[in-house]
Amino acid sequence: MKFGVHLPQWGPLATRDAVLAVVEAIEGCGLDSAWVADHVVYPSAGAERYPYSTDGTPFRPEDGFLEAFATLALAAAATTRIALGTSALVLPMREPLLTAKSVATLDVLSGGRVILAVGGGWWREEFDALGAPFHRRAQRLDESIQIMRALWSRGSADHQGEVFSFDELACEPRPLQPGGPPIWIAAAGAAARRRAARLGDGWHPIGLRAEQLRAGCSEIDQIARAAGRDPDEIGLSTVMGVSCDPARAGERLVELARAGVRHVVLIVRGDSIRERCAAIEQLASEVVPAVRRELAGSPGAREA
Repeated sequence: MKFGVHLPQWGPLATRDAVLAVVEAIEGCGLDSAWVADHVVYPSAGAERYPYSTDGTPFRPEDGFLEAFATLALAAAATTRIALGTSALVLPMREPLLTAKSVATLDVLSGGRVILAVGGGWWREEFDALGAPFHRRAQRLDESIQIMRALWSRGSADHQGEVFSFDELACEPRPLQPGGPPIWIAAAGAAARRRAARLGDGWHPIGLRAEQLRAGCSEIDQIARAAGRDPDEIGLSTVMGVSCDPARAGERLVELARAGVRHVVLIVRGDSIRERCAAIEQLASEVVPAVRRELAGSPGAREA
């Protein structure tokens, strides 16, 4: 199992100093990756309820929200080893050619370290504000993945689809990773599982229990085989909040690893830069070694 940490992106710690301190702590402590989420605007009227909590969105309008790719670019400049990922990029509300260019540029400038978890989105009003049709987000997601992969693989492509159409064009440079960064499909539902089996390099659900992860992976394996894909090529990752109790955090991570999770994105607590970095150091020095000892010699997650 690989371990990543979400960067501070909203609230009082959404600053240059905090992002740099946290990403340097992630790399310096020997962890594997740094992650950002994706929002562009905060529609004040008629906001949908955040699907992963019972009390609205995880941030407020006054908290701000650092843009995903710009934040990862700063993180890339401050590090040399760790992977840099989106968890998750709301791909259907973005224009695919510009996104393909942004991701390829980030991959080139980071030395080939990008992971792209993408989702369909949930906030209708944000789509409306950006001029992206919410009701067509499934088609936009599928076609955007196809467009980006074609450009990243060949450097040029044309596309005639239900949503996007353009004649042959070039989009260079291509990412350093052959064929482009891995694309993980975020979300837990049946549509996401089918999309992961057909189009994804991984499945990236949030908020599922171990038995639900196993059942979802079994379904993905069946669909992938039917489509002529090797299920072992489709990784499993998830997001987890880190308990203040290191023992409890370790137990949960072992449970996820034994369910097949290859890469976990961790949300650590801390109201100040010092507290956030201290939590990362405790995670790396106490929790991760304990998890690896527990998993040693037993069936565990395959490396992503």
